[in-house]
Amino acid sequence: MLGLMPNGKLRQANLKMLFQKAKQYESSNFKGLYSFIRFIDKLKLSSGDLGSAKLMGENDNVIRIMSIHKSKGLEFPVVFLASTGKQFNLMDLNQNVLLHQEMGIGVTYIDYDKQIQYDTLSKLAIRNKIFVETLSEEMRILYVALTRAKEKLIITGIVKDYEKEIGKMKEQVEQYEKCQKKINPILVKKYQKYLDWILLVYQYEKGKDMELKVHKKQEIMKKFQKMEQEDIDVKQILESKEINQEQLERIEKILNTKYPHPLATLLPTKTSVTHLKQMADKQEQEPSFVVEFPKPEFLKEDKEEKLTAAQKGTLIHLCLQKLDEKREYDLNQIKELIRTLQERQIITQKEAESIQPFKILEFTKSPIWQDLKQAKEVQKEKPFYSNISAKEIEEEATDEVILVQGVIDLYYRDKNDNLVLVDYKTDYVEKGKEIQLIDKYRKQLEIYEKALEEALHKKVSQKYIYSVYLGKALEV
Repeated sequence: MLGLMPNGKLRQANLKMLFQKAKQYESSNFKGLYSFIRFIDKLKLSSGDLGSAKLMGENDNVIRIMSIHKSKGLEFPVVFLASTGKQFNLMDLNQNVLLHQEMGIGVTYIDYDKQIQYDTLSKLAIRNKIFVETLSEEMRILYVALTRAKEKLIITGIVKDYEKEIGKMKEQVEQYEKCQKKINPILVKKYQKYLDWILLVYQYEKGKDMELKVHKKQEIMKKFQKMEQEDIDVKQILESKEINQEQLERIEKILNTKYPHPLATLLPTKTSVTHLKQMADKQEQEPSFVVEFPKPEFLKEDKEEKLTAAQKGTLIHLCLQKLDEKREYDLNQIKELIRTLQERQIITQKEAESIQPFKILEFTKSPIWQDLKQAKEVQKEKPFYSNISAKEIEEEATDEVILVQGVIDLYYRDKNDNLVLVDYKTDYVEKGKEIQLIDKYRKQLEIYEKALEEALHKKVSQKYIYSVYLGKALEV
């Protein structure tokens, strides 16, 4: 279950996000798994990263860092309102041209003859209007911040010279009494920081639900000073320590203990059919100590490298998937199909040139194609998950279960309702040695068969490997 896996909820949310991406893709004109994977790859290249899904809800027990605007409408048990000593942004008031939706335009007058400039009355009026509106907006924002806490509100701010600043503020408070039980507007306009406004309230309302604590920089820095570390000679301590032979033997026994099931540490809990085949191939080969790494991108030459056999095989799979079994094809129509894939940017020009159209045409002349034209149901490129016993990979393994994933190239129900399984292979095969290709992929087809029967609750009547190289179907 996802809930029991590490980061299970995040994995589940990411799957839902991928599902939404797939729905968006299906709503376009492009279809199919291969095209969707290419779409995701291009999306990652263009935007850097798809990112992870968001898991946190409003009631999760976490610390949230957000702007005051983002906190609007939310409540929290404890709120820290930080950086209140920052000056309001009033830079817009210094522009040469000021605009106001009601008062119009205010500009700076420039006298080029006398080489002087000054603000016009209209600009001064608009500037004063915008200044008041800006302070009013900042006051509304502060109100939002001060009303987010349910139990406790902690406000922090930095003042360069607190004693000097608070002394001036006390003089101002004594000079300007309250106006209709409110702080005098003259003082509100004079101070342009959240912290100053809060300190004004504190000066007027001392002892009323507010506690002011002043911490000097020196006091805070002392807490972060590095503690002197005592130099310890570990080697000397170990050499002077008495060794208990019984403890030594116990430690040696623990360090030399071998896990009774070493094979279980090598077997994967989840893998793909392709990886299983690679594991089987490695077991048949002689041990090799040569490790080959792909050439780094910065060492590759500017000229384009040739497509690998695996890449060419993927392109053949794509073309076979795009064939419409209701149609009759000739060579020109196959070439047109390849051209369409290139025009839709599903494949590149280089990839299009590497596809041999007559190999695709050969498939449309095969007995399998004739069966598809009369089939009751046809399914292509179907992903699956299936559980297999670890003993099917390693005879000495325990009875653990491995989750295997893969994609079935083609299966269909023929006109007689028989279930037929087909897997495309592009491997080179010598004539007369078809049995080697069958033996190479027999296990893979058996896994497909098992997965299909479990999903459809119906026995597979026939299974084939269609060899693109030979241009014929081989029954397994």
